[in-house]
Amino acid sequence: MSDEKGMIKLCGLWQSKTKDGVGFYSGKLTYSSRLLVFKNKFKEKDDKNPDLIVYLAEHKPKEKDSQAEDPGF
Repeated sequence: MSDEKGMIKLCGLWQSKTKDGVGFYSGKLTYSSRLLVFKNKFKEKDDKNPDLIVYLAEHKPKEKDSQAEDPGF
């Protein structure tokens, strides 16, 4: 679905932290994939490197998610 400015919404993102305490955002893109967005730790002041790095990762549903998707027919 697009809005009046021609943009297409991909997904919502939630703020989280790694086990090491590094902050990032993640969101489910499709049933089998999710986006991960991290701050670029190599970014230096006034350089032209990106502020954020986006990764596409495989989404491994939890057992509960798998059962919810299977209608049992």
